Amino acid sequence: MLDVFRKFSKTWVVRLLFALLALSFVVWGVGDVVRGGASRGPAIEVGHTAVSATEVQSEFKREIERLQPLFGGKLTAEEARKLGIMDRTIDTVITRSLIDEAGRGLGLVAVDEVILRRVTANPAFRGPTGQFDREQFRSRLSRAGMSEEMFLRAERGNMIRNQMAESLASGIQAPLLMADPLLRWREERRVAETIQVADDSVPLPAAPDAATLDSYYSANANRFMAPEFRALTVLLLRPSDIAAGIDIDETMVRESYQQRAEEFSTPERRQVSQIVIDGQSDVARAYELQGQGKDLPTIAKALGRDIIDLGLVERRDLPEGLADAVFRLESGTTGQPVKTALGWHVVRVGAVQPGRVQPFADVRVKVEQDLRREKSLDGLSELSNKVEDALGGGATLEEAAARFSLKVAKIAAVDAQGRGPNGKPVADLPKSDQFLDVSFHTDLGTESPLTEVPENGYFLVRVDQVTPPAPRPLADIKADVIARWQAERRHEAAHDKAQRLVERLKAGESIAAVAQSASLRVEKTKPFPRENAEGATLPPALVTGLFGIKPGEVVTGDLPGATLVARLAEVIPFTADPSSPVVESGRRRVSQGVANDIADQFIAALNASIGVKVDKQQLSNEE
Repeated sequence: MLDVFRKFSKTWVVRLLFALLALSFVVWGVGDVVRGGASRGPAIEVGHTAVSATEVQSEFKREIERLQPLFGGKLTAEEARKLGIMDRTIDTVITRSLIDEAGRGLGLVAVDEVILRRVTANPAFRGPTGQFDREQFRSRLSRAGMSEEMFLRAERGNMIRNQMAESLASGIQAPLLMADPLLRWREERRVAETIQVADDSVPLPAAPDAATLDSYYSANANRFMAPEFRALTVLLLRPSDIAAGIDIDETMVRESYQQRAEEFSTPERRQVSQIVIDGQSDVARAYELQGQGKDLPTIAKALGRDIIDLGLVERRDLPEGLADAVFRLESGTTGQPVKTALGWHVVRVGAVQPGRVQPFADVRVKVEQDLRREKSLDGLSELSNKVEDALGGGATLEEAAARFSLKVAKIAAVDAQGRGPNGKPVADLPKSDQFLDVSFHTDLGTESPLTEVPENGYFLVRVDQVTPPAPRPLADIKADVIARWQAERRHEAAHDKAQRLVERLKAGESIAAVAQSASLRVEKTKPFPRENAEGATLPPALVTGLFGIKPGEVVTGDLPGATLVARLAEVIPFTADPSSPVVESGRRRVSQGVANDIADQFIAALNASIGVKVDKQQLSNEE
C-alpha cells in the first residue's frame, strides 16, 4: 500500500474505469489463457463476448495514430508491437469486455435519451455557434476512424462501465489506522550534517604503465566506442533550383499588392470612452444632456454611471451600429445615445489616429520577393512529384537528379548527432530537424521518402554504407584513456579519505573537529523527506541511507567529482493534524489505493468466473 503515495498509481484498473478506455495502464498477463495456432474464429473470447481480429486491429491502429505525435509521425505497426502497444490493446479489449459482461449480468443499461444528451453536450462536437454541430460530429468521428454506430455503441458501454466504477469505488474511505501510519512514514523529515570530500583534494596519480593502460582499456572498451557512422547520398530540391525559370512581371506584382491591400493598410484607430445605460428615462435624460452640450463625465455623473475606457479601438472592435456612430464623431466630442444588442451607449471620442496605406513603391520589393517565393514553392511541389515518379519508375537517385538538373551531395561519414569521425559537426547538412532521424531510420542501400524541409524545399537520402559502433583504437585515444584512469584512481583515493573520516566519526569525534582537521567545511541540510524531494541537494541513494539509520550514525554517497559524508543530525516526526491539507490529501490517496485494490480483485474475480481466451497467433498474423 505504500505505493499509493507515488505520483502514478501502479494499478491500472481504476484508471481504466474512471478514464473510460484509457490505454495507458499495465494489466495482468493473459499467457495462461492463450491458445496457440491460427484460427478463423474470434481472436478474443470473454464469456459470451466474441471479438474479431479485425476489431482488435482497428483499435490497435487508432492507438498508433493517437501516439504518432509522440514519435514524430514515424511510429510503424511493427515498432508499436515491439513497444507492447498491441498487448496493451488486447488487455484493454479484455478488461472492457469483462466489465461489459458483468454489467449485462447485473441488468445495467444505457438509456438512449441520456446518450443523446451526453453526445450533444460534448464540447468537441460544437460548431462556431457553441451548439451541437452534426457535421462537426461526423468530421471528428471520421478522423478517429469511427462510424456513428461504433461511437454510440462505445458511449453506451462507457455509461455502463461508469455505473460499475461508481458502484465499486464510490464512498470508499481507508481506516485511519491504515492511513495515518503511512502518512507519518511518508511525511517524516530528516536533517543531516555533511562533509564533502572533493576528488581534487587528493593528488592526481601518475599515468599508468603500458600494461596497466592496456588492461584498463580492454576491460572498459565499451566506454570508448565510436558511434555508428553512415555514408549518405543526398538529393536536394531547393527553391533556388527552379527560381531561374520563374518570370514575374510588373502586372503580377501590382495584382498581388492589390490582393494583399489589407495587409499593407493600418486602419484608423480612436480613443473611446463610454457609459452604458438602460431604461427609457435614462435614455431620454442622456439625450437631453447631450443636446445641451454636456460632456461624457457630466452625463455619467447625472445618471450615476461609471465611465468605461475602451482605449484605442478600430472599427471592427465595436458592435455593429456603434462603430458607425463612433467613427462619425469629431475628436473630443460626445455623441448621442446609440442602441446596440448590449444596451444604450453614450460615447466620447478622444484622440484619433488616422489610417494609412503603404504605397506600392514602398513595398514593391517585398511583394515581388514573396510572389517569387510562392511560385517557387508551387513549382518545387510539382518538381518533387516528378522526381518521385522517376524514382518509382526505376531511376536511380543519380539518374533522377541528372534528368531534372538537380544536385546530389555525398556525405562520407556522419553519426546520429551530425558529427564526423573527427568529432566535429559535418558541414552542409540539410537544415532540417528530420534529416538525421530519417537518415538513421533508412535501411542500407535504400532511399528514404522525399521529405519536406520547412521553408527550404525537400531532401531524399540514400544510405550507401553503415559502419557499426566499434571501440576506438587505443592509439587514437590514449590521452583520453589515461585521463579517465587517473580520474577514477583519484576518486577512489578521495573515497578512501572519506572513509577514514567516517571511522573517526564512528569512534565518537565531533563532526566539526573531524572536518576542521581535514580543512573541510560542515554543512547542515534543510529538512528533507524520504522521496520526491523538490530541489533536493543529496543523492537519492544517500537519502535512502539516511532514512535507514539512527541519529548520530553516518553514511556516505557519491557525487560527481566528490564523496559525501553525511551524519544524521535530527529526525522530525510528522503529526497528523486532521485540519492539515497534507493529511486530507494523504488520506484521500490511501482511500484511492484501497479502491484500486478492490477494483483489482473484482477484475481478477471476473476473469476467473467468466473466462478469457486469446488467440495471439491470429492477432500476430492479422494486418
